[in-house]
Amino acid sequence: MEVHGKQQASGTKVVLAAMGGLAIGGSLVFLMGFSFLASVTLMVLSSPLLLIFSPLLFFSGFVFVGAVVGFAVAGAMALTGMSTLGWIFQELGGTSLLGFGGGVAERLKEQGKDWAGFLQHGKEQDVMITSRG
Repeated sequence: MEVHGKQQASGTKVVLAAMGGLAIGGSLVFLMGFSFLASVTLMVLSSPLLLIFSPLLFFSGFVFVGAVVGFAVAGAMALTGMSTLGWIFQELGGTSLLGFGGGVAERLKEQGKDWAGFLQHGKEQDVMITSRG
């Protein structure tokens, strides 16, 4: 039977499709209801225990969160320290990190010479001031 170029489904196919849909959908609805009923039952049974032990659970939750935060901070500090040491070793070894910032060792040597001259000059001024007095 064709109506305006479309095929009509026979009654048998419609009934079989509806029965298949009910079989699959019905079992899924049953499992959903069973899961909900089990969750509600467990919640009702465990509520008194939660109420009794809530002071302990509350503070143990604080301890747990504090421990997790402590480990996270320690890991971040370790990562920062290791990356800083790696950067220092690369810079002092003469290789530039990411293509910029090379020559740190030479600049440190120059600054050291400047500081040595400054300190020597300051020492001479201290000797001159104490010899006057």
